[in-house]
Amino acid sequence: MTLVHVSDPRAIEPFLRRETALHLYELGDLDPFFWPYTRWFGWHPAQGELSALALLYTGSATPTLLALEGRDLASLARLLEQVRVHLPARFHAHLSPGLLPCLGSRWVAKHGGPHVKMLHREPGALAAVGVGDVEPLGRAACGELLEFYAQAYPGNWFDPRMLDTGQYFGIRRNGALACVAGVHVCSPRYRVAVIGNVATAPSWRKQGLARRVAARLCQSLYTSVDSIGLNVHAANRAAIACYRSLGFSEVAPYDEYSFDSGQRP
Repeated sequence: MTLVHVSDPRAIEPFLRRETALHLYELGDLDPFFWPYTRWFGWHPAQGELSALALLYTGSATPTLLALEGRDLASLARLLEQVRVHLPARFHAHLSPGLLPCLGSRWVAKHGGPHVKMLHREPGALAAVGVGDVEPLGRAACGELLEFYAQAYPGNWFDPRMLDTGQYFGIRRNGALACVAGVHVCSPRYRVAVIGNVATAPSWRKQGLARRVAARLCQSLYTSVDSIGLNVHAANRAAIACYRSLGFSEVAPYDEYSFDSGQRP
């Protein structure tokens, strides 16, 4: 097998569609909105079909490596052993369990904990949730959102460009944002979306606001996509219970890491 830099979305999509629920982020990143910020690595056997695939997303300040596999973990492990020489001094990673040793000892790896991917399977569950006080948030709300996340969800990854998707929603209390939900990835072209940046202001937590905002977001997403997923820390039982009540269920575990070689430009 030969390690290749894959540069054609048409070659990548069939591989990802084998396990759509596991690869919603990657499928969304095939969209022209995200594609310029992607580097794809794969095994290219003689018959011309990919047998393993990894993505380095460079659209944020710190790149993120996505290496996830539910069928042939051994092939992905061998791929990562070759890919590691192409990785930067600092990056985040989402890895299927057991893949960490494949990246070697060049970096210090900080474990962000076990996570789980969830997929929305029961659209009917959304109808039972009251969403009358949920409002859409557009580009005009960008400054307000940045201030909100600084208080309610410090250190989160928020790309203001995603406001252009029209898939950010919030609830206000006393005129200020109390709860927000949006997307990390949304691609009507590939019919996938991944919910992200869900947060509630500390003084408004445990009142069911996140459930209502997430329900409204899902209702909106279903007008343009077929598959909706999300990632959540495995220890966040309250969030998992909330998402289950909305019709989500677990798909696969994975681990998040931050890698740092200690080298600086």
